[in-house]
Amino acid sequence: MDIDRARTFLEIVHTGSFLKASERLHITQTTVSARIRTLEEALGRRLFVRTRNGAALTAAGREFERFAQSFVQVWERARQQLTVPPGRTGVVAIGGETSLWNPMLLDWLVWMKGNCPQVAIHAGSAFPSSCWSVCAPACSTSPCSMRPG
Repeated sequence: MDIDRARTFLEIVHTGSFLKASERLHITQTTVSARIRTLEEALGRRLFVRTRNGAALTAAGREFERFAQSFVQVWERARQQLTVPPGRTGVVAIGGETSLWNPMLLDWLVWMKGNCPQVAIHAGSAFPSSCWSVCAPACSTSPCSMRPG
């Protein structure tokens, strides 16, 4: 299975819509449909019931969701571990609302550079309504990351 199919599947679950998923993934709706069709063919089961109002998970889709989440998390963990820059011992991912960056997180980044030069930092910012979707790809595998309620 390819990671893009799993991510596409999860985005449809999150948004409830093939169209909204395509917008958030910056791909065409045709590509979203093709990825899901290929995934359904590979699994031999329908994952979504498509309606005028969007898409709803089938029983097989609900069962597959936890596997897709695990697959994406394992992939991200492997990607992060294998892409630690030379001379660094690890990567810290931090994300915050745009309003927090100046001065709080900016000061923290300067402090980290001076006190922990062996640690690479992946930083991201966004407005409150989209912060989690921007920061989650880097933070989703960290045991201490928290998703806002």
